[in-house]
Amino acid sequence: MLLGFIYWQTATEMTRRVDLILTLEETRFNQVGLSSLSDEINKSIQLDQRHVFFYGLFSSDGRLIAGNIPRLPTGMPVDAHIHGTTLSATNLASQSLPARALAIRVSSGNVLLIGHDVQQFTEFGEVMRGAFFWGGSLTILLGLAVGLLLSFGPLRRVEQIQQVCELIMHGNMKQRLPVSGRHDELDMLAVIVNKVLDEVDRLMSEVKSVGDNIAHDLRTPLTRLRAVLYRMQQQFADAPAQHAMMGQVIAEVDSLLLRFRALLRISEIENKQRRAGFKLIQLPDILAQAVNFLEPLAENKSIRLSMVTEPVDPINGDGELLFEVFVNVLDNAIKFTPEGGRVEVHLSRGSKGTQVDIVDSGAGIRESEKSAVLNRFYRGESDLQVPGFGLGLSIVMAIIRLHDFRFELVDADPGTRATIYCWQQGE
Repeated sequence: MLLGFIYWQTATEMTRRVDLILTLEETRFNQVGLSSLSDEINKSIQLDQRHVFFYGLFSSDGRLIAGNIPRLPTGMPVDAHIHGTTLSATNLASQSLPARALAIRVSSGNVLLIGHDVQQFTEFGEVMRGAFFWGGSLTILLGLAVGLLLSFGPLRRVEQIQQVCELIMHGNMKQRLPVSGRHDELDMLAVIVNKVLDEVDRLMSEVKSVGDNIAHDLRTPLTRLRAVLYRMQQQFADAPAQHAMMGQVIAEVDSLLLRFRALLRISEIENKQRRAGFKLIQLPDILAQAVNFLEPLAENKSIRLSMVTEPVDPINGDGELLFEVFVNVLDNAIKFTPEGGRVEVHLSRGSKGTQVDIVDSGAGIRESEKSAVLNRFYRGESDLQVPGFGLGLSIVMAIIRLHDFRFELVDADPGTRATIYCWQQGE
């Protein structure tokens, strides 16, 4: 754009100067008498050492009277206005050149044409086009090169922010966005997001601590209440109605105790900062134990429970906690699979490591509920007919986050596929 502006300004100024020269020449010839006009034209041609002027005096029928132009240009208007045209001079071997010219009619009816060579305009335009090409190309290439070099730093920082955000999305709320100290826009954004994460982490900790404290504080009174109710039930041994009613009350208290134990179990896993129980474990052995543990439950519902394993490398983790994960997921799969269905367990080597797929032939999970079922106490409409508290998958997610693994629920058409990716998600 800069080169184009320079070219436009220069060409305009050069054209203006040529037009000014032609106007002055017109004024000079208008002051010359008709009888000496031919001599003045010949004299001007002789004085033109650079051969940039064109002069021609033509009769009314187009015959040349004086000058260095053999004929009037076709279509040249005789209106005393300057026009662009092409002229050839007899003293230049009849070479046609671009020119600016004007034609006027003198008093005798003859036509006087005055022109000026603008070949330098054409040459200047070629020079400028070359400058456009090379200057523009070099400017674009240099700009791209510099832009590419300058983008490495921000792109690297964006990748770091993306990696940290993925860790936060997978439940690691202790992660914070990196701040480079340059005080640029990315640092400003990172500082704001980190403050938001600090506040979110604080609020979540307060909410969790309230729930954990309630569960911890109520467990002891409920245990005492159950003991008192049990003694009262024994006293109603001779009264079947009262004995049965006390049994129902004790069952409800047991249900509350189980929920509180599950909440405390989740809190215990989530607050386990050090991984003291981690070691190299063999997943096939743990999966086989979980399948054998739940096989009687599957047989009671006539569900075909099968397992297929591939050779996989040992992984670093807590075997007891992972056994709890597999038992909870398998228990859910068996619960929500109708009688005569199937539950399949696949252990395979995935794209980045070992993965476990547990596939059932049940009714499946609605798309809108796939994230919600991982929350505490959530139970979908189809879960209301099945006993439970909605805490099994919450325990699973707590263990998954502790190992930095990933858990995913997708449709199996029919049924649900629960996949556990047994590698650290930061890798």
